[in-house]
Amino acid sequence: MKMIGTNVLIAETLKEETTAGGIILTGETSKAAKPGLVLATGPEAKHIQKGDRVFLDWSKSMPVDVDGNPAVIVDMLFIKAVL
Repeated sequence: MKMIGTNVLIAETLKEETTAGGIILTGETSKAAKPGLVLATGPEAKHIQKGDRVFLDWSKSMPVDVDGNPAVIVDMLFIKAVL
């Protein structure tokens, strides 16, 4: 999927926790604190690259289906931080 303008395609990520034995556990986090993974950016989206983990305003995003996986499209203005 190719983004246009300042739009960014983001996949929701799950919170990961590692146990003392090294087992990685994933689980849901609240929408307010859930980071996303950037899958694609429009040509005008500056300072954000594919593979970045970001925090965004999820309420401003448009849900989409990418190859059977849930994702969202959001304008770069609603991305609050890059991890």
